[in-house]
Amino acid sequence: MSAVPGRPGLVVVVAFIVTLAGRFTLTRAGLDLPVVNDVRVPLFFVLLLSLILEAHRIGPYPVSGGTALLGVLILLLYQGLSALWTPPGTNTGPAIGDLCAVAGLLIVYFTLANWDRDRVTATTLVLFHVAAWVYFLAAASGRGHASGGRWAALGGGPNVFVRLMILGVITSIYLYLRSGERLIWLIPIPAFLFGAVASGSRGGIVALAMTAVIALLAIRPKLDFDRLAKPLGLLLVVGAVLVLVAGPSIAGFVQSRFVEATIGQGYASQRDVLFRMALRIFLQRPILGTGVGGFSAVTDLGPGEKYVHNLPLSIAAEGGFAGLTLLVVAWLGLWQAYSSVPKAERSLESRTAVYCGIFIGCTSLFSGDYYDARLMWILLLIAAVRPARVAAPLLR
Repeated sequence: MSAVPGRPGLVVVVAFIVTLAGRFTLTRAGLDLPVVNDVRVPLFFVLLLSLILEAHRIGPYPVSGGTALLGVLILLLYQGLSALWTPPGTNTGPAIGDLCAVAGLLIVYFTLANWDRDRVTATTLVLFHVAAWVYFLAAASGRGHASGGRWAALGGGPNVFVRLMILGVITSIYLYLRSGERLIWLIPIPAFLFGAVASGSRGGIVALAMTAVIALLAIRPKLDFDRLAKPLGLLLVVGAVLVLVAGPSIAGFVQSRFVEATIGQGYASQRDVLFRMALRIFLQRPILGTGVGGFSAVTDLGPGEKYVHNLPLSIAAEGGFAGLTLLVVAWLGLWQAYSSVPKAERSLESRTAVYCGIFIGCTSLFSGDYYDARLMWILLLIAAVRPARVAAPLLR
């Protein structure tokens, strides 16, 4: 008689905390402790220890999706090796550390997904929903706002904040469907959308629109007005109340940020300049690029923004055509692994994770660097991993 396999629990929470923490440093809290200033050092230690302590409960399950993981790891390895041809004096250490951290997180999540993909994904989605509430309430209380009144919270900038707000929207829909369409799970959606607008992140709003279009084209839902009447009515009522109560507090900000600056003046937060610089570097060094971290060295931008804020363009500038090819191969590998599962067999968890990953991928066209793309890789990976149909017996 085979033993009953264990199920992942606390280790998933630890993995989520490590993932969400980003590059938070203790210096922000007024502390200066060598080695552990970057909180990823102690957090990764705790995560790996948790995984080791739980490993004895994991059975040898057959699973598909390893090729998809390999494709992403090869991309990250190539980016790390590109430090060999960066311009003299380039500081490659931080970027290589980020790439190693992303690779480590992917291996951890792949291990957990092999253990119990749907449970790990469900827990992760719920944790994103909780995190969205925490960030929203922190920002609504006035703590952590960025310059210009843009909403942000807990040390993260507005672009981090908007990602969590939209993930909160998507996970609200997930919880609504999982609960048998209980309307209470839809109530947070207007609040999270309000927070997304209050962040002032135009890229985040555009990414949401792109994700919605992709989802509608993929799902092609048949409109059932009787089924949609109550949910839409609830969203309209809650949204109207929220706008009437809190709308005046950000009305001036929305007018100046979205209407006057964006539409009237065409202000793009220098993204157009950064994109042109990256494209120029790619055309000058089309094969291998300038090497990881080379963008800031070549452009000599000085303090402030030193990266492209667009994942494909960043890889093109620093990794050349070779890097772009590996990026496309990584994406195609994830898509092939996900699409190889018949639609009827795709769980609600995997479908939700893939749209969350698509959204983060869309935001990576407008903001963030290599480490900020970690959520995209993780969410797409756990959506692509196919759970074993039959568990192999545990060793006695």
